[in-house]
Amino acid sequence: MACPDFETLVSEGSDGHAAHCEHCAALLESLADVDAGLEASFSRTLAPPSLAAAVRLRIAHDGLRRRPSLLPEILDFVGWAAVLALAAVLVERFLPLVDATVARIRL
Repeated sequence: MACPDFETLVSEGSDGHAAHCEHCAALLESLADVDAGLEASFSRTLAPPSLAAAVRLRIAHDGLRRRPSLLPEILDFVGWAAVLALAAVLVERFLPLVDATVARIRL
């Protein structure tokens, strides 16, 4: 939302806030126009009687989905383990060089 007075909108409601805010009043007016247009266009259209039952069945079916696979989590673990192993190898290989450089600097 482009309005900086979001807290006012929440506390006063959209109509109370729109009385003070030009932007929100224009937005509410546009939404009312769209709503009126949709109502005029589809007021004679009736949903089939079986629609409500089909929607409820679909919602119930979508709620019973399987648990997500653990494969992505395992692959992430393997990848991070490889990164850490590589870092350990590199640190072990280059640590003597760092020690030699630090010893040279101290002298």
